[in-house]
Amino acid sequence: MNFDDLNPPYIELPPHQNWHRIQRIKARSDSVRTRGFVLPPAGTLSGRFDLGHEATAYLADGELTALYESLFRREVRSCHLDRLKERALVSFRTKAGLRLVDLRGLEERFPVLQSLRYDSTQAFAAACRKMGAHGILYASAQHASHACVCLFPEGAARMVRMATMPLVEPATGRLLRSVVLATRGSEVPIVQ
Repeated sequence: MNFDDLNPPYIELPPHQNWHRIQRIKARSDSVRTRGFVLPPAGTLSGRFDLGHEATAYLADGELTALYESLFRREVRSCHLDRLKERALVSFRTKAGLRLVDLRGLEERFPVLQSLRYDSTQAFAAACRKMGAHGILYASAQHASHACVCLFPEGAARMVRMATMPLVEPATGRLLRSVVLATRGSEVPIVQ
């Protein structure tokens, strides 16, 4: 799969759009920290559109989509409470327009876009990066009719952090409402 085969459209995402992600509350020593993002180290290549030499930021169009994409995925059998305690739901807003490659709707012709064959999608992301895109807009594989975005460094630089909410309230141990809804919707139990 290459850029020319897909021939995807570019879109300009305007400023003042809200996006959400689940990330660690406390960064690990090898985490990439930038503009409110706590990202995995560059080159881990564990995500669909990861780049070999730069960290990427994955965000979703809603709180539930962010949870389904990160912790309550369809292949997960359970979610450990300690994992929830280490993470927060972080909301970001675009402060400037984003030029994105739009893959939404192309999954029917190219199922690889939602597969676990990341070599193809990571090579595609590298081609998009070379063409000057700020990131890739794509359909959520976990939450029907919702969208996600993978931002390259220039795209992440166009975001501003708005709010951070721990998934588990430290003082009381109460779960964030979105976590309760994601648990119910996914039927992924939380275990201790």
